[in-house]
Amino acid sequence: MKKVYPERMSLTEVWPHFETGGLIHLSTLDGYQPRIRMMALTARDQKLWVVTRTGDDKVTQIRKNSNTEFTLAVEGKEKMGCLRATADAIIVEDSNTRKEVASVIPWFTGYWKSSQDPNFTLIRLDLKKILFDHHETSSKYTIDL
Repeated sequence: MKKVYPERMSLTEVWPHFETGGLIHLSTLDGYQPRIRMMALTARDQKLWVVTRTGDDKVTQIRKNSNTEFTLAVEGKEKMGCLRATADAIIVEDSNTRKEVASVIPWFTGYWKSSQDPNFTLIRLDLKKILFDHHETSSKYTIDL
């Protein structure tokens, strides 16, 4: 993402929007072709997480190229805003982390037996850059990381 907005905000100011969670549109690369899908975002311990089935194409794509981008809609009273972020998608194998994150996802057991399920993949999104189209003022900000 080359774009930079001149106005600045801190990560602390926008973090509550990530904590609210919701659906993001996550883009990975399949060779030279971007692939976008909606995924549920979970914030835990000041980190961002998504979960998926191990056999899904996005897991293979992330293993080949961890560069991702995602958007999160931010609803205002009269306008919609958007957080747009680039991130490194890191597949997490640590069993304690997998258990901790799985425990805060209310719908987790509808898909997996446990955090040890081999069909469960945990992905941490390590933020590299964020742009924010503000949901109330329509101002545009670059978020300082």
